[in-house]
Amino acid sequence: MQTLQNLVRNLALILLMATFLEMLLPNKSMRGFVQMVMGLFVISAVLSPITTFLHTPLAMGVPAWSASVPQDLPTIAEGQEMNVGRDAVQGQYQQILENQIKALALGTKDVKSAVVVIKFAEGGGGMTDQPKISNINVTLSLDKAGIQPVQPIEIGSQPDVKSQSSRCEEVRDKISALMSLPKDLIHVRET
Repeated sequence: MQTLQNLVRNLALILLMATFLEMLLPNKSMRGFVQMVMGLFVISAVLSPITTFLHTPLAMGVPAWSASVPQDLPTIAEGQEMNVGRDAVQGQYQQILENQIKALALGTKDVKSAVVVIKFAEGGGGMTDQPKISNINVTLSLDKAGIQPVQPIEIGSQPDVKSQSSRCEEVRDKISALMSLPKDLIHVRET
């Protein structure tokens, strides 16, 4: 009984849609095409319950009228499909971030190339949420074609922690500001 109700409902909807489309057409030359397409929909709507009744699968089922159950869909590997998907999403997210940071670094004066390595915090992120960034390392290669200024020489002083050049600070500030990241996560050095 349910099948007959669905058939009548689908046929009524198809005929209403066909009538509406014919009224919208500006000229009568397109009427034949609309009638042919709607006729195919009617045939599909009639054949779908018949194949269900005969327990014969319809090879070219209309997706709008066929129901698929999530258990019917294939999985990558039992119990590992979420990990594989999450790793793929995080890998793509990491690549996008690295390319964006590289573009920011290359926009700085006298920077010829940049290598960016991003590390995420363990266990963070999933399929839909972003993983937490634990460290960003940027290595800049400079364009040595120009004249380099002479570095000041200090005699008698202990070498302190290597202070970053103004170029490294500029790249670090750009990344921090435009990516909304704290500066302590960003490490920039020149080669």
